[in-house]
Amino acid sequence: MNEMTKRSITSTVLGLVVWISIIYLNPIVFSLLLAGALIHIMWFEWPKFFSINTPAFWLITPFYPLLPFALLFALNVSPNPSYHYLLFMLFVLVSTFDSGSFMVGTKYGKHTIAPKISPAKTWEGFFGGCIATLLCMVIVMLSKDTPHGSWLSLSAVTLIVCVISLCGDLFESWLKRRAHLKDSGYILPGHGGFLDRLDGVLFAVFFFYIFKAQLALIFVGA
Repeated sequence: MNEMTKRSITSTVLGLVVWISIIYLNPIVFSLLLAGALIHIMWFEWPKFFSINTPAFWLITPFYPLLPFALLFALNVSPNPSYHYLLFMLFVLVSTFDSGSFMVGTKYGKHTIAPKISPAKTWEGFFGGCIATLLCMVIVMLSKDTPHGSWLSLSAVTLIVCVISLCGDLFESWLKRRAHLKDSGYILPGHGGFLDRLDGVLFAVFFFYIFKAQLALIFVGA
């Protein structure tokens, strides 16, 4: 089974798990899934980047990955249902950008963005991911009766999420290059570890949390 197939299967399974647990199940279920991912990261993946005995571990860990996970938990358990829906949109947009970038970049990528950090990241992949994410946003919004935000505001937010997601991807690539690693782990076939899959989410959640009231008006209208 090639990497593309494994990555597609894993993405589909993870997407269904996130969709069902956020939209249809009690928030405690997704909180437990987040807790499981965080425990795995802290126990198996993060020590590969920083030893617990170094100052860097204690300086960086509270801000990444602990703080992003705390914000994910906060959105998930918020009594405001609009913020809970934002969590769903966060995963949808970042995951679509990641998948679109990978597929387009793998097939057409020639011009690297940051060759010393991540030689596989290309501008072709980035723009392909942006187009895929915009199309996904349009489909999600049209599935509702009426989009609440203007198409301009929805598109602007989507592109901002794409840029932030790329930054998260490059940051994790820098961590891996610093630690001489290809992947943060092996638990997710075709992706690597949870950090490899969630790097964009852990950056984009700051944007979603800080501007949650404004984003709720754009995506939900409440």
